[in-house]
Amino acid sequence: MRYLNKIVFINSAAIRYSEVQLDGNIHLIGTQGVGKSTILRAILFFYNADTQRLGIPVEKKSYQDYYFPYADSSIIYEVAREDGWFTVLSYKTMNRICYRFIASPYRPDLFIDEEGAPYPSDRIRSVLDKNGIKYSGAISTYEEYRNILYGNSDNKRDYSCYSLMESGSYQNIIRTIQNVLLNSRLEADYIKQTIITSLNEADSVIDLSRYRSHLSGFEAQLNDIGVFREPGMARKAAGISTLSDDIRKRDLRINDLCRQLRGAYLETERILPELSRKIHEQEAVKSDFYKQRDKLDAESKNRTATMEGELAVLKNALSEAEAKRVFYAGKDIQTAMDRCNKLEILQQEQESLVVEKDLLSSKNKEASVLHANLIANLKNELAGFENEKQKQLLAAETEINARREARREYYRRLREESRHAASEEKERLLVDREKRTTEVAALKMRIKTARGQSGTSEELEAVKGRLGNYDANRKDLELKIRELKYELNYQMKEFETAEKHLDEDYQKLAESNEVKIEALSAKLAELTEFLDNQKDSFFNWLSEHKPGWEQTIGQVCDERLLYGKEFTAEVGEGDTFYGIRFTSGIHRNVKTKEDYLTEKKEAEEKRAGIQRFIATARQDLEAAKENLRKQYQSSVKPIKEDIYHAEYELEQLAVRKKEDESRLSALRDQATRLRQEEIRRLEEELNAAEAALSSIRQEIATLQGKMDRELASLDEQEKDELAALDKELSARREAISEEIARKKVELEERKSGYDREQLDSLTASGGDPRRLEEIHSRLAYIGGEIKYINETKALIIEYLKDKREMLDKVPDWTAESLRLQQIIHGEQEELKKRLADVNRNIFKIDAELKELKEANRKALENREEYHRSTLLDWFTSRESVFSSMNRTDTNGDCRSLVREITICVSEQSQKLSELRKEITAYTGNFSEDNVFAFKTSFSDDKEYMDFACDLKEFIDEDKVSEYQLRINTRNSDIFRQITADTKSMVSQEGNIRGVVDQINADFKEKNFVGIIQCIEMRIDPSQNKIVNLLKEIKRFNEEYSWDLGQNLFASSADDTATREKATTLLRELIKSMDAYSGNLIRLADFFDLKFRVIENRNDTGFVERLTNVGSEGTDILVKSMVNIMLLNVFKRNASTVFSDFKLHCMMDEIGKLHPNNVAGILKFANDRDILLINGSPTEQDALSYKHIYKLEKDGDSFTRIRRVITQFD
Repeated sequence: MRYLNKIVFINSAAIRYSEVQLDGNIHLIGTQGVGKSTILRAILFFYNADTQRLGIPVEKKSYQDYYFPYADSSIIYEVAREDGWFTVLSYKTMNRICYRFIASPYRPDLFIDEEGAPYPSDRIRSVLDKNGIKYSGAISTYEEYRNILYGNSDNKRDYSCYSLMESGSYQNIIRTIQNVLLNSRLEADYIKQTIITSLNEADSVIDLSRYRSHLSGFEAQLNDIGVFREPGMARKAAGISTLSDDIRKRDLRINDLCRQLRGAYLETERILPELSRKIHEQEAVKSDFYKQRDKLDAESKNRTATMEGELAVLKNALSEAEAKRVFYAGKDIQTAMDRCNKLEILQQEQESLVVEKDLLSSKNKEASVLHANLIANLKNELAGFENEKQKQLLAAETEINARREARREYYRRLREESRHAASEEKERLLVDREKRTTEVAALKMRIKTARGQSGTSEELEAVKGRLGNYDANRKDLELKIRELKYELNYQMKEFETAEKHLDEDYQKLAESNEVKIEALSAKLAELTEFLDNQKDSFFNWLSEHKPGWEQTIGQVCDERLLYGKEFTAEVGEGDTFYGIRFTSGIHRNVKTKEDYLTEKKEAEEKRAGIQRFIATARQDLEAAKENLRKQYQSSVKPIKEDIYHAEYELEQLAVRKKEDESRLSALRDQATRLRQEEIRRLEEELNAAEAALSSIRQEIATLQGKMDRELASLDEQEKDELAALDKELSARREAISEEIARKKVELEERKSGYDREQLDSLTASGGDPRRLEEIHSRLAYIGGEIKYINETKALIIEYLKDKREMLDKVPDWTAESLRLQQIIHGEQEELKKRLADVNRNIFKIDAELKELKEANRKALENREEYHRSTLLDWFTSRESVFSSMNRTDTNGDCRSLVREITICVSEQSQKLSELRKEITAYTGNFSEDNVFAFKTSFSDDKEYMDFACDLKEFIDEDKVSEYQLRINTRNSDIFRQITADTKSMVSQEGNIRGVVDQINADFKEKNFVGIIQCIEMRIDPSQNKIVNLLKEIKRFNEEYSWDLGQNLFASSADDTATREKATTLLRELIKSMDAYSGNLIRLADFFDLKFRVIENRNDTGFVERLTNVGSEGTDILVKSMVNIMLLNVFKRNASTVFSDFKLHCMMDEIGKLHPNNVAGILKFANDRDILLINGSPTEQDALSYKHIYKLEKDGDSFTRIRRVITQFD
């Protein structure tokens, strides 16, 4: 037995600590406000876990705040099970109520310490872990808690050990317990649903959405078929098919052009990087040529810069030297040099003359001595003169020899430089000659190759390849069309076969199940008749006169005896059988009424199930046929599209073949012309290359001759200059020899004079006056010369310096200047030639770049045109064509293709406009929800085209006949479906009546309240309009089922009445369903439940709600009895696993009831395993309760709960 055994308050709701046993009937006494309702609500919260349905007034504190005012507040519930105990801990955390299920009976030491202080929730977990007690995780939602408590948990963890029962439909238990405590009014809908759920947790329903689906567009269906078959509509449909076929072909052409445009664009995208690369490469080559030109210019300038600098220096030096030469020429520097060169001679002569003067002026010297001195003086003068002249001759020889070596070195260096320059130039010319030779050979080979070619191109080869493939492609397409048509026929036969099999399977299934239904109907009729005739049977007698007979005589009594009418029986003592005297000769095995009812119920359910199965099977058949038809259409539609495309491609193949043949001829002519132009261009390049090669060879020969001439000229110049130096040296030698000879002659003449003078007698006074005068004049001349020399000495030194540094170098500078000028001129001429070659290459590159840039410009324009076209409507509508990997080769460019596509789209748009008008006029004859599912409004051209194609297929395959047959079948099936569903619902009404009869009988037998003469429930016919229509359709179908199947949509006069009646019923049903807000008709809708209470002869009559029955106490009592009985009804079937459990009902202010009524309601509840917990100010009938608790307030306004009485079993 399972039940709530105890509730414990810890620091909860003004209760410090208290335990309340709940293992029997409980009475809580105490004055108002001490906490009786507080305890009752806490117990109710164990069952409903709903803070909003505890009867707490809104102006008071919430459940969380009142019952859990502190962090250590908690309420603990101890639950008894057949296998032990478990505890439910409820506590507050973060202002939310949480739970923990604990696998242990309540033990105070698990929740409070030795001093009585409560443990917080974390401490409780530690204590449980320390004691090795298992517990659940924190349960933070009320729904999860209820699912665990009532065994409806689908958690991954197994919480079955914490369940009070096992039921997925526990809400009625919670609601009924709430109603008792809150004294809620009784409503028929609630009680009806409770009874139905008690019989079967799965509520029986009729899904109106199925009917709505079946009956949607019912009236329009007949009109649509009639309109479609009109002759005028057929002509319109033919016109629509013709227009759509024309548009499809145009669309295929546009798609083909779009693929060509895509191909042209992809080709443009392909060549653009290549063109960009080539342009970049050519720009790089051009840049390299510019760099080469700059490099040549820079290298030439680098090579000539030094020489030009040297030449500038030389020119400046020559200018300065010329200025010096003019300056010294003005100074008559040579005369001054000659005069200065005589300084030593003049000084010697001066000394000699002074000596001679002294001698001639001396009077004491003898003539012989004088003569001897004079002769000696002459010899000294001659020796000094000769020494001086020898010095001058040696200096001249040294100078000339140095100049000779310098000129030799100069000319040797010039010859080396000339050879080196010629060698470099020759090496360059040899490289150019080799390059030109290779170029000439390559051009000759290219010309030869070009002459040997027949003239071709990638495009020409592609055209030839396509022409070669046309026949094969044509055969492939013809084969493909044959295969597709074969596949189409095969698919059609497969569809027809599969549809036939579906019909056959359904027919077999329907026939076999109809046989079962007939058998079950016969069995039900037999059982119904049998049960209807048992009112006067021994079974009824036992039920009235022998309560509990099922456990006594029912165990051994034959069923024919029980339900037979031929018997005599009376209650007696002594010689009786279980206290009954009876006579009967029937002996058979016992079968109870419940068995028959169960058997009948099972048969009804089985029959209803078969009927539903047949209806569902019919729907499944239609759905399967529709799915099969959709599958067939989805499978053949691509095939038909492929056939259409293949036939169109076959037509286009012939067109493209003619185009390619014309294109091939044009490409061949173009290839021949291009080949001839190529040969002519190559020959021009060859002539230019050969001319350049001849020019290089001539330059090599000219360079060699020029070098030989320059070397010969240098040799001649060197020879002439050396000869001039030798001549100059000889001249100097001769001049010095002549000067010495003249000096000797002069001195000899003077010696002769001295000799003559010696012979003459000189006067005693000495010397010759005339000679002295000559000496004096000569000394004056020499003095003047020496003075001149001293004054001119600085000029001579400067001249010698300038002569050494400048004037003597003028010939070299002049020659060097000429040489440098020649080299610079040659370098400039060579630079011009090389720059001319580079400029020719640049010109050629510029021409190629111009062509490439023009091609790139056109490609960019094509790409831009393509990108602009992406904004056009026809592009966006064919994005899939452009995004496809498939592409078509084309000779056109993007611009021409875009123009052509635009024209085609414009023409197609006109055709589409015509098609839209035709389709709009055609579909205007149909409603939006027409039976054929024809669209009547279209959002885009694709929908118009789809409609035209579908219409053509619809007409070709005569689908209207299929629709007519399908509609006939479906709408006749809806009658059978409604009939089956309604029968199933009506068949369960007997079971519900049985439960109501049991409740009424229970009230009659166990009514313990004298003032209440009657509490009765009654089932009345339903007032639901849809339910009544369903019943009427059921009756109509049972009467006209054959006619409905054959003639519901016929038009003959004989069937008009039946058709109109059926149509009227269906229209009424549709109208009622449209007005009905829900989608389900439940079993409870098929009957109305009403109450009747007679209290002190005050008859309420049969009403749907019980409120204010008599006095307040009587009202509470009646409602409690009904709720307890309903709770018992639901409790019996609530748990499918076990039923051995008890529940509690709480009744506040029980003092409003009479003590006798209190004892009666307690027994009334206990007989049904329901325990009552009552509250009142004073004690009443203490022996009726197992525990009585008195509640009172202490001085601190805390509630104290004291057990007054406990009765032990």
